[in-house]
Formats: sequence, structure tokens, C-alpha cells
Amino acid sequence: MKTSTIKNPSITITSSNNPLIKRFRSFKGKLPSKNNSFFCVEGTHLIEESIRAGINLSTIIATEEWIFKNQSLIDNLNHELINSVSKEALSSAVSTKNPDGVAALVEISELNNKYHDVKGDFILILDRIQDPGNLGTIFRIALAAGVNKVLLAGGANPFNQKVIRASCGSIFHLPFMRIEGNEKEIIEELLKSLKDISSHGFKVVTTEASKRSTKQSLKPYWELNWSEPIAVLLGNEGSGVHNKVKDAFHEAITIPHSELVESLNVACVAVPILLERKRAALTSKIKNRK
Repeated sequence: MKTSTIKNPSITITSSNNPLIKRFRSFKGKLPSKNNSFFCVEGTHLIEESIRAGINLSTIIATEEWIFKNQSLIDNLNHELINSVSKEALSSAVSTKNPDGVAALVEISELNNKYHDVKGDFILILDRIQDPGNLGTIFRIALAAGVNKVLLAGGANPFNQKVIRASCGSIFHLPFMRIEGNEKEIIEELLKSLKDISSHGFKVVTTEASKRSTKQSLKPYWELNWSEPIAVLLGNEGSGVHNKVKDAFHEAITIPHSELVESLNVACVAVPILLERKRAALTSKIKNRK
């Protein structure tokens, strides 16, 4: 087995007051500040996904046990960036209750500079999704569904620890851009972006709860022609898609369901709607073979 050379292998950080541990802890349990150009990833799986996505890690802290058990993984890392820390120091530095031995800092620019370079014909737009768990889960569903890129209109910060964990690393593989500002500014910029997307040949389709009254042309999601370029818009957990967006784009899809339930969780809604494109394509191929 190849033995990896780790930065200062004889020195293990044990103090929770060490400057490096304090730096990691600044990301613990809260959103990165607007002035922070880094975010934190925790755990082996997210490290693996970042490597798969070609993301450069900035600084890594890992326990001696983790380093010993993951020789093949750290051979894909810059050994000069790996700092040995005690289990206690790591636990104080990260938000995971039972950390598996590793965490790393990543420059935000590693993720958010590819959105405009990606073409494709399947775009997901998220209108003020507030819950970090929902946002991360939707990223995971979007990647599975073959979405090419994601436009975030405000909502939860995508670099929130809960978002990154809920995405299971999907956020590393899916280009995205976030519209910042107050609600009025966000909606105005969202409308501009949607009109631009529409002008490039995309059908902009909003989603709506089946019980809500709407002026839009509302139909079950499976009746949509999923073979053409589509931009699907999922709305805020409480208020749904903003009224100004509904007024501008009149085609909407829904998931028919029992009237005993007023609405469905937005992450639940994302599953059948986003995966329908793949189902429709697969069904079409099967029909063509007959």
C-alpha cells in the first residue's frame, strides 16, 4: 500500500482554541456571512463527491484514524492541505453530531461560476425555497432527473450545512446561480430571467396545488410535452409561486391528489414532476421499438 505524506504528520491539533479549528467552527450551525468566500463540507461522502466533481478543496482537517483508513482517497488530494486533528478537536469544529473523521473548506467560486456556460434543455427554477432540507433534497432529485442547471430566486442559502448534507453532494455536480436581494428585487430579477429563458425557446411552466384557484391553464404534469425545452418552476413552501410570475406565465402543472390534503411538500412535488421527463422519454423509446 502506498503511504501518503501528510502535512506535519507528527503534529496533531488537539486544542479547540487552535486558529484552524476556530475557522472551521465559524461555519458551524449557521449560514456563511456575505463576506465569506468559503463554505465547509463535512464527512467522507461529501469529500468523495467533491473529488468526483473536480472541486479543489482549500483546507482539510482529518483524524489520524481517518487518514489511516482512507489512504486511497487521500491519494487524490493535495497532501499539503491535510491537517491531522484529534477526534475532540474535529467534533468541536463541525456541525455533524457524529463526524466520521474529516472536513474541508471550499472556495464558493469553485461551484457558482459555471451556470452561464451550461446549455441543455431542462432548467429548474426555485422561487424562494426556505427550508434547507427541502433545497438540498431538490438538488438531489434534480440531478437524478437530468436537470441541466438550477436558478435560485432567493430562499435558503445553498452553502448552508443542512443544504449541502441533504443534497448528498449533488450540489457539487449541478451548476446553479442565486438571485440575491429583498423579495421585490428577487421577483423582479426572476421575471427578467424567466423572460430571457423563454426567449431562448424554453417553455416556462409553473407548479400549482390542485385545490388553489388560479387563472392559469392547469393540467396534470404528465400531460405536458416533456420532449421540448422546459423550465420548471417550483414555489415557496407557504405561498407557492409568486403571483407576478403566475400572471406572466400562464401554463401550470399540478399533481392531482385527495382534497383532504391542501398541498404537498415542495420536495415531494419535485420527485414525480422532475422525473416525468425521463419516464416520458423511456416510454417513447419503448413504443418506437414496437
